[in-house]
Amino acid sequence: MAGALSDPSRSRAVLIGTHAYTELDDIPAVENNIGRLRELLTDPAVWGLAEGRCDVLLQPSRQTVLDTVYDAAAEATDTMVLYYAGHGLVHPQSGELHLALPGSHPDRPHTALRYEELRSILLSPAGGRPSARRKVVVLDCCWSGLALGGLMHGGDLVPGVAVEGACVLTATAATRQALAPPGETYTAFTGELIRILDAGAPGRPDPLSMSALFEELTAALRAKSRPQPQQSNRNSAGRICLFRNRAGAAGSRPAGENGPPRSPAPPAEEGGAVSGQRAAPWPPVAAAAPSAGERASSWPEFVPVALSGTRTVRLGRYPVTHAQFRLFLRDPENERWRPAAARAAGRYVDDNYLAGWDGVDFPPGRGGHPVVAVSFPAARAYAAWAGRGLGLPLRLPTAAEWALAARAGRTGEWWHEDIAAGRVNFRGSHAELAPIGEFPPNPYNIGDLLGNVWDICVDDTGAPVLRGGAFDTPAARLCEELSPRSPVECRGNVGFRCVGDS
Repeated sequence: MAGALSDPSRSRAVLIGTHAYTELDDIPAVENNIGRLRELLTDPAVWGLAEGRCDVLLQPSRQTVLDTVYDAAAEATDTMVLYYAGHGLVHPQSGELHLALPGSHPDRPHTALRYEELRSILLSPAGGRPSARRKVVVLDCCWSGLALGGLMHGGDLVPGVAVEGACVLTATAATRQALAPPGETYTAFTGELIRILDAGAPGRPDPLSMSALFEELTAALRAKSRPQPQQSNRNSAGRICLFRNRAGAAGSRPAGENGPPRSPAPPAEEGGAVSGQRAAPWPPVAAAAPSAGERASSWPEFVPVALSGTRTVRLGRYPVTHAQFRLFLRDPENERWRPAAARAAGRYVDDNYLAGWDGVDFPPGRGGHPVVAVSFPAARAYAAWAGRGLGLPLRLPTAAEWALAARAGRTGEWWHEDIAAGRVNFRGSHAELAPIGEFPPNPYNIGDLLGNVWDICVDDTGAPVLRGGAFDTPAARLCEELSPRSPVECRGNVGFRCVGDS
């Protein structure tokens, strides 16, 4: 169950925002974020902080931030809230998160504020004197997930500091950029936060716990294919309640920490590519993108894509994973596709086939990652086998089918939208192989069409071609069509997905 509402008379909040820069791109929406959040935090219908207990720092200096946070953390005896919006920077050597200030230079980390400095103040203000029983940090900046490795780790807490709970809520994962959509009043993450505080969360208890708030944010951002927030809680921090729920009531559905996250209802036919058609008995399509990590499903999931007014195909929502390909290898009928046997035969794979596998076991921790270092014949063999298992003929997609699904009904240079929305794992973002579901899907609800791994497709002659780029591909080359050096080539950045005809 959620806890009681934090006492506004014994709590403090510091809202920090940097919207104009001399060396970085301006983010005008940040100023709007700060203004509206201050109004909501001081509104008795939402929380009710007194004006003097909510500090607003716009375009601040480093010293102003440190002094203000120090004073507020020392004074708060119930809950201390710290919010930052602006550019996030990563130190090139230490990998630490830095919060950009008006004069920060992207190549000079010392011109920004180390998050670690703020973390230290929150953990031990006023010379180590215990203060706020609960602490909440909200970071709306690129790479903000890096902060989850600090305040939340029990081993980092100063002995003797009384902390009932500490919650860090970030706009993105440690490897992702935040989003400020052009033309929108607020940034993507804070915009949804403001909407929930303004309108409330129907079906949620009143007051709203941080865990329930996180679930609402995740569902709303996922529905818009925007970067996914992250949260880490220490002890009972998930039950911290900062806000009244304008749409809820005590005794409503259990708070988020006691139940699974809610997912938005799927669009028509999962992706909106076509309506009014359903081919049975296709495997069910999940209502929302999966979380990072190993997939529970043994089989690929499919999304309908309309090729014309009369023809629809079902394209794999994600590339085939290591775990799914292992099931293929474990089937006795596929013994010839096991790494040692296939390499020894030398007909359908090269020596790099399934590099890193130990027999039929993939490298530890890679179950939910796209399988790579497979050849064109091996990918076709998996599709045929999976089709027999599902009772539905499967194959590899054509380059034209791939292109139509990737474009997702858009015109012009549509790939720029996907990059800006944080949907693409390429050289300029995460830059290493990531699990499926780590990056939001495109408007058709299909993931990793651009980036993460090249997809093996076929051209008009039936020969293999590669589409979509990979984790190590520059942005300018994501839309290229490549031909493998040979059909049996196996590369560490090439995977595949299946497709079936409805």
